[in-house]
Amino acid sequence: MDRQEPQTCLSFDRPEPPVSSEPASPGVRLVVDEQNLGWVLFDTPGKRVNTFNLVVLETLRSLLDQAVRKEIKGLVFASDKPDMFVAGMDVPEIERITDPQLGMEKAAYGQAIFETIARMPFPTATVINGPCLGGGYELALASDYRIAEDSAAVKIGLPEIKLGIFPGFGGTQRLPHRVGIRVALDLILAGKVLAPRPAFRRGMVDVLVPPGSGRRVAGEILLGTWPVTPASPPRIDKWIGAIPFLRRFVFIRAEKILEKKIRRNHYPAPFDALKSIAVSFSRDEVYAYRNEAKLVGDLIVSDTAKSLMWLFKTTGQAKEPQSLNLDQAKPVNRLGVLGAGVMGGEIAWLASEKKLPVRIKDISPQALEGAVKTAGSLWARRVKQRRLKPSERDRRLEQLSFTLDYSGFQTVDLAIEAVVENLDVKQTVVTEAEAVLSPRAVLASNTSSLQIGDIASRAQHPERIVGMHFFNPVHRMPLVEVIAGPRSASWAVATAYQLALDLGKTPILVKDGPGFLVNRLLSFYLGEALHLLERGLDPTHTDRILVRFGMPMGPFALLDQIGLDVGEKVTHVIADAFGDRLPGNATLGRLTAEGHFGKKTGRGFYVYRKGKNEGPASEAARAAGNSGRWDPPDAEVLDRVLLPMINEAARCLDEKVVTRPLDVDLGMVMGTGFPPFRGGLLRYADRRGVGEIIQRLEILAHPGTPRLAPSEALKKRISGFYPT
Repeated sequence: MDRQEPQTCLSFDRPEPPVSSEPASPGVRLVVDEQNLGWVLFDTPGKRVNTFNLVVLETLRSLLDQAVRKEIKGLVFASDKPDMFVAGMDVPEIERITDPQLGMEKAAYGQAIFETIARMPFPTATVINGPCLGGGYELALASDYRIAEDSAAVKIGLPEIKLGIFPGFGGTQRLPHRVGIRVALDLILAGKVLAPRPAFRRGMVDVLVPPGSGRRVAGEILLGTWPVTPASPPRIDKWIGAIPFLRRFVFIRAEKILEKKIRRNHYPAPFDALKSIAVSFSRDEVYAYRNEAKLVGDLIVSDTAKSLMWLFKTTGQAKEPQSLNLDQAKPVNRLGVLGAGVMGGEIAWLASEKKLPVRIKDISPQALEGAVKTAGSLWARRVKQRRLKPSERDRRLEQLSFTLDYSGFQTVDLAIEAVVENLDVKQTVVTEAEAVLSPRAVLASNTSSLQIGDIASRAQHPERIVGMHFFNPVHRMPLVEVIAGPRSASWAVATAYQLALDLGKTPILVKDGPGFLVNRLLSFYLGEALHLLERGLDPTHTDRILVRFGMPMGPFALLDQIGLDVGEKVTHVIADAFGDRLPGNATLGRLTAEGHFGKKTGRGFYVYRKGKNEGPASEAARAAGNSGRWDPPDAEVLDRVLLPMINEAARCLDEKVVTRPLDVDLGMVMGTGFPPFRGGLLRYADRRGVGEIIQRLEILAHPGTPRLAPSEALKKRISGFYPT
């Protein structure tokens, strides 16, 4: 389905501004140039991005009427902001809709405006010079020609699925007919966002031009001096669209794939989007558009959509941490990585993906070869998926350099220590490194459990030492805990935080302490699950209950994934600090003593062959030492593993481990896979009711388990973690 090489433009300069203009309006204006071409220009005042809201849409509709009255030769949609087209609808405005009828009406209103564009009495074109997402791309689909500038700033797609809805301004109607059913399903059901070249190859844009030349090319196309044939679906997709039994086969197969990946009751939007696309080929246009609007209206008010929109909003708030001034951050133009294991190799890969030069040190050539293999395997996967060209992979590899000593570390701006989780080893590495690093360089420890204050205790300059806890696997997990040690300088913490943002991660600022935030809360979850096992509850049953709740895997599968040896180390650290609040258990110690470390050794709570789960391991029940079978109700199992985390999260807020409840929710969703459709641990608590949770903990604690009693910190939050 690849298309020919992009059509490019010889003119690299941007045209002069049009000569006549209508009065400025909120975020969008119409101008007409000397060639009688109209230009609808978006520029949301005072904001970095352009978005649609009701005012902008109403103004756009008025401008379209004006354009028709002026009898212009053609109309171009473009942006006055550099590197930005339109990033879709304003999410807070969507979030405020609580009536499905109103949601349907607003979707229908957007459809009507874009249908006006599609039926203009003159040709239309859209110039894409930056993010063109959601409603922004739906507008582009309604125009006759789509011109994308081949720039790193350009991202094109319909990501609404990630907000719990789907494209409701005609996207599920126009895109399948523009690019074909198969590509449209792939893009819409996964909410994919593509760079300009992949978007061109899939027919999402008609012309690909050099940066800065989009407006000139658009003008030439509309004036007829640049002949362009709009993209159309491949022949096989035309057959699929025209032959009912082929369509049914494609849609049924797509539904089965969805059912294997997600639960319909957890994430209804992809299934409804599939219905909307199917209707666009089986019913008349009026019915199909009304159906799209109604389905979107129903989804907008769903709990899933509200939770996902809230997470989207709070992820943006992570860029503005409380009690930390990012203006203090020092630029990081060169990164050092100490330790070439899997974590070190993935961190180096991540930095090179962002075109950041990386110097990697280890004590053996074999370890350095391992880092190359780690990074190489990630690139190989992307090349195989055709998301990366071999030449681009080679350029990224050139960003990596290797050493067995500290040569070259004098020039790094920040070094990340990623050696084994051993306090003495980490202290030694810190002492060696700070003797070599520039006085302006930050030294960050990628530790999962050891406290930054302890790691920095032998350092000459502890103010330069912070924590950067990346989660495994680095290429998939979006979270980074940035840990401020007791003597960490604010500028050093800000530098690490800004680096995490620059690497495309979502950081949360955490105070130094046992397990920091995520591992501290996770220890209560896993500890209680192990206690259930030792009381006789089947681990596979526990895992099934938690997966039905929405976790990506149950606690025992998660322990196998983490590594039982790693889990035992972290558990000991947390138990030493909070022993009276955690159940004692010996299962992990017994299994690791026998050499069963989980997935990496092929045996843990489950047996693995070639990385595939083959069922429960007999050793697990024996190591747990239970003599009978215990079958509490599923609801009790959920409460016993989830509510202690909420209880402990309240304590974390009281102790200012993090300063905002949203940091807890981001940490648990992005660091552990807590169900996004529930909005996070504390949003789940609020929706359920903190008062009810306190009552449940009191009941669970009554038979002689005082560790489950509600904390004073939780009782203070009886009105909720997010009081309205």
